[in-house]
Amino acid sequence: MSQNGSNSWNVSFAQISWLEKLLCNHGNSAKLTRHDDLVFEVDRKQQNDHLSIVCLNEYTMGLTAAHRVIHEFGKPSIIYIGGGWCGYTEQAKEFCLSEQIGLYVTNEMSGALWASQYWAYHQRDKDGNPIYHLSRERA
Repeated sequence: MSQNGSNSWNVSFAQISWLEKLLCNHGNSAKLTRHDDLVFEVDRKQQNDHLSIVCLNEYTMGLTAAHRVIHEFGKPSIIYIGGGWCGYTEQAKEFCLSEQIGLYVTNEMSGALWASQYWAYHQRDKDGNPIYHLSRERA
């Protein structure tokens, strides 16, 4: 399945390979394919549905970038933006929630893949409050 085409998002092969390994080994993943270098198509076992996941490496994912993903790849199920050092703006997160698109960093992906409402998944702190990985865009 591994391919290493080029992509206009400058996502490294290591980043793509990491997500591919997570998806291949996830307990709720039944079938996995990849196209356009960055897009994974996943059939889920428990929900018996299909997710389209775009793999990125965005230090801060803003609203403009979310619109660019939709323009280039169509509306995905999930936009994966990279490791725990990455984040998303409040505007991007709100937009994605309103469009039922999951917007996640690494440590949110496994839980999102189990969630029936994958776009609304979030981790919680010890008091039960949602944890979001909000970041500010650099000027």
